[in-house]
Amino acid sequence: MTPPTLGILGVGHLATYTVTGLRNGGDQRRIILSPRNAQAASRLAEQCGCEIADSNQQVVEGSDMILLAVRPQSLSELVQGLTFKPGQVVISAMAGVSLQQLRHYPALQGATLVRALPPASVEVGAGPVPLFPANAAAETLFGTMGKVIVLESEALFDVALAHGCLHGWSYFLVQQLIDWSMDQGMSKEAARQMVVHSIGSAMALAESRPELDYGDIGNAIATPGTFTLKGIEQIRATNGLQAWCDAMDTVSKPE
Repeated sequence: MTPPTLGILGVGHLATYTVTGLRNGGDQRRIILSPRNAQAASRLAEQCGCEIADSNQQVVEGSDMILLAVRPQSLSELVQGLTFKPGQVVISAMAGVSLQQLRHYPALQGATLVRALPPASVEVGAGPVPLFPANAAAETLFGTMGKVIVLESEALFDVALAHGCLHGWSYFLVQQLIDWSMDQGMSKEAARQMVVHSIGSAMALAESRPELDYGDIGNAIATPGTFTLKGIEQIRATNGLQAWCDAMDTVSKPE
């Protein structure tokens, strides 16, 4: 069975890593790109075997499902004058734009609307892809490139947005630890490998034991008299753990 043709409106960074993730995951469906960002569209067409439409309406007409990947402030201009097919699956990857807001546009009122937030790491087939509501076509699409997590309610997209930021913050934490290790005399390569594999192996061990909470495993290691306990007590005393939750609150709770 031929997979649904995907049309993409808004060919920027999100579209680039999503299409790259699809192709790296073996998905060879037909993909039609908006012509507006000509340079990015041409690059994707050449590298990932996509087509470039003559207009946004041609993208809609030639596709079974649509990915909206424009900035929220560009949405009104984008949908003005477009005619979507009745029931056409339209996936919004625009952070902060609710399904209710999307339904305010007459052009989208007859479409099947879905929200998703693929992280940049889907390019290499990794990372959570929050989705709401459940939709088989969208789940198959994103399942090629990451772990699809169907949320219990749309309200949780604010929480999922914070997790998307957590993805970005992680790079800063890892780099901070690499820099510290290098300051102690490690080579750049050794420092990078030590930090990456220390954190990565912890995730691998915990995921091999799903019956245990991460805290259970940590407490089993950070026992009295250990360096692990000494270190985590210092992190807690300086608000190191809570600071991450505070940052999540900052992102996930609209003012």
